[in-house]
Amino acid sequence: MIKYLYIKNFRSIKELELFPENLCSLLGPNSVGKTNVLKALDLLLGESWATKGKISRELFNDPNEPIEIEATFSTPIKYSDNYGREIVAEGVQLRMTLRPELTCKVSTTPDGKFLSEDFKKKCHFIYIPSQRELSDQMRVTGWTLLGKLMKEVHANYIAAYGGDEEKLKAELKEIIKPAKEFIEKDFDPSATTFSKFVETFKRNCVQNSVGLANKFEPELNIYNLNWFYKTLQIQVTEKNGQVFDAEDLGSGLQNLILISIFQTYAELMGGRVIFGIEEPEIYLYPQAQRALYESFQELSKNGQIFYTTHNPNFVSAFRAHEIEILQKDDEKGTYVLDKNSVITKDFLQDTQYKIYSHFNTHRNEIFFAKKTLLVEGPSDKILWETLCKEKWGIDLNRSGISIIDCSGKGGVIYFTGVCKLLGLNYFSVWDGDDEAPHELLAEAQTSGRGLEIEGNLEKFLKSNYADLIFSKDEAKKIQQAHEWAEKTTEWPAAFEPVKIFLSDPVPVVSETPVVPAQPVEPDPLDDIFGGGEDDINPDDIPF
Repeated sequence: MIKYLYIKNFRSIKELELFPENLCSLLGPNSVGKTNVLKALDLLLGESWATKGKISRELFNDPNEPIEIEATFSTPIKYSDNYGREIVAEGVQLRMTLRPELTCKVSTTPDGKFLSEDFKKKCHFIYIPSQRELSDQMRVTGWTLLGKLMKEVHANYIAAYGGDEEKLKAELKEIIKPAKEFIEKDFDPSATTFSKFVETFKRNCVQNSVGLANKFEPELNIYNLNWFYKTLQIQVTEKNGQVFDAEDLGSGLQNLILISIFQTYAELMGGRVIFGIEEPEIYLYPQAQRALYESFQELSKNGQIFYTTHNPNFVSAFRAHEIEILQKDDEKGTYVLDKNSVITKDFLQDTQYKIYSHFNTHRNEIFFAKKTLLVEGPSDKILWETLCKEKWGIDLNRSGISIIDCSGKGGVIYFTGVCKLLGLNYFSVWDGDDEAPHELLAEAQTSGRGLEIEGNLEKFLKSNYADLIFSKDEAKKIQQAHEWAEKTTEWPAAFEPVKIFLSDPVPVVSETPVVPAQPVEPDPLDDIFGGGEDDINPDDIPF
């Protein structure tokens, strides 16, 4: 499996590094370049060979510079070259140029050896795009998943006969003889039958072969086992007994069958194939989406899956180490947001119940949002949503903004830490009290990413609007917050930083590399993380 991926000068990618897990979620807005990561892998390790014939201008970010793609494997791959010699590949690299001349070379690292068909059998990448048709995959050919599976079945059947395919054919001929006689029976002397077709076809062939040096007499038979696999059809029977060909079903069921073929291939060919699939959630209802995500987790134990998604059901805070969030700007092109090194599988396992107490499908939106506003409760959430829609002209959905109800001040602290760890663009709003604010919140406030409301929202608004009295009933309070935001013609000046954050174009999130040899300023996270990974207290960490 791939443990390191490097892509340079490919489409929207100027330079990008990934350290993917066996299950790798590629997240980010539309057109950010998620698909380009999969296409780079397809160019490097796909089923067809990368040659000069594949070179085109659109592949190059800068046509004057070479494309470089390199993948390093977690376990070196041993394969035989075209001369039968054993080669050990620690990784594979591709270099392609457009100018001054067309060149394309794919070789192993570090030795620069050429790949062979044997390598493709032991490691290859299968790309499943978002625009997928069942009919394309239902044909049993050398390029479809079904075709590859049937080819493997056929090869294994021959191997079971000691490699003697003629012996297999002879045995099949005897077994299938009664069925052949039934099919070829001349059941109606006056109608066209298979028997008449065979007789007439052979007679015409003999007549047309007059003058040939050798006798020409064709034979029509069905004794090739592979022929039966090529006639494979998938049908679906409904509860009422009606039977439908898979290609006649609706898009949702077709996609479900295609995903099932993919799962079957991954399960039976595990360890030899790396999958890249775009938007697996297409046409699936929520429960099926969650079931498929769980299937991905299981399949990735023995294989590797890269996938892109816009759906919260396909990410989990429990598996945040598998998430790679992509961004794009004019200067850097497509790049990956830096995650804090504390986010590891073991750490997430240790804090799983804290994660469970905070995260749900709605809060998973922070992984997808361009901006996230963190608030304490539902009345705060509806107030800010209404101000945005009714007063500030901000379309939250079109702008890719999520407002997250964090269930109290502790939740705001928690998700502030999460956003900081993941490098996300956030703004936190919380109620003040007599105590000094938590260091995470104090840091957010001083960096222009936080607003402390004096007392709480109700008291703050009442101090500015004396006639406003909030109910103690939660539902009534939500209604009052909505109605106030809807009817007010002015709002406190303290709200202005929130408006500016939500209104401004998405800023570039800086990537600050960690340089251990140089002193750094104290980080507010240090009080939570203990200043070093070895000192982390899982009970105190906010993620």
